[in-house]
Amino acid sequence: MRKQPQQQRARELVKRILQATEAYIANHGLDELTTPKISKLSGISVGSIYQYFNNKQEIIESLLEYKSHQLGEEFKQFVLCYNSADLGSLVAASIDFGFKQLQADNGYYLQIVKHWHQLDAQNAMKILENYCYELCLNVLDRLYEGSNRERLDTKAFIIISSVLNTTMNYCIQEKPLFTEEEVKQELTEMVVSYLQK
Repeated sequence: MRKQPQQQRARELVKRILQATEAYIANHGLDELTTPKISKLSGISVGSIYQYFNNKQEIIESLLEYKSHQLGEEFKQFVLCYNSADLGSLVAASIDFGFKQLQADNGYYLQIVKHWHQLDAQNAMKILENYCYELCLNVLDRLYEGSNRERLDTKAFIIISSVLNTTMNYCIQEKPLFTEEEVKQELTEMVVSYLQK
């Protein structure tokens, strides 16, 4: 981002730019997205957009980071509500949450996942992974009280990578070989059995 918005009016302007970008991606995908189209949808001049962003890529990166924080906070609240649930229920509910979120927001997340390898999404993915990692370690600390912290870190990394990659890959398949319920069930069983080792 070229310039961080300091005043409330500037923050609202940047928010409108990001919202317009999200709406365009959800409805039309990433391929045809341009700064003039963002300008038209947001009602903000191209010149004003360039006061805050150098180019379309910066807008997309900022949106990805914003949405990762938003999704991370939603997941955190979700997991805290399930804090006292048994392990199997917590894992199943968390995986179901991930699938539902990927299919939410009018298709925004699905469009992002379809184009994931074309995007500079490292910062956004790191933000999301950090939320998942923190929550996973919280659960593992309770489950393995007094265990070697380094081993728990490794378990958390493997769980997060496996679940995120499987969920993303499944959701972008045009003709999946398995039902969503089958994939969620297998993921749940895999994670629970791995955690119970």
